[in-house]
Amino acid sequence: MQFDDLLKNGQIVKENTSKEKITEFLEFAENELAAAQFNLLKFPLTAYKSAYDALMHAGNALIRYYGYRPTGKFTHATITEYVERALGAECADLARGFKKMRKKRHPLQYEALFSESNKEVQDSIVKAAELIKRIEDHIKIKPSKNRLF
Repeated sequence: MQFDDLLKNGQIVKENTSKEKITEFLEFAENELAAAQFNLLKFPLTAYKSAYDALMHAGNALIRYYGYRPTGKFTHATITEYVERALGAECADLARGFKKMRKKRHPLQYEALFSESNKEVQDSIVKAAELIKRIEDHIKIKPSKNRLF
């Protein structure tokens, strides 16, 4: 895996993160995913944002597992790019879905525009759950079962 360009551009920096902290990121991811599933029928926009936030936390755990952390420079784009590179071809479709969610989240967050149907939101949550599972399997760290939901 090559991340030299992300280092050079200041998008990630070297940092050692404890296994306990990585586990906390995964716990946050699992909690956000549970919130997405809980809110799906009544609050699909909130569900979409929660699914996206779950992926951000899981992606952050993945970056930290490899001894880096994202900086404030293009954080969301950096995390999605890192996930795609770190997991490789076996998760390419899921990683591209994460990137797609990032692009759709932006107008939702900053312009109050959202065009996803409930079915598309539901599919995003399913794919987010699969990508989070793949990240957990890849780094061989599982969060505790102390979920908020």
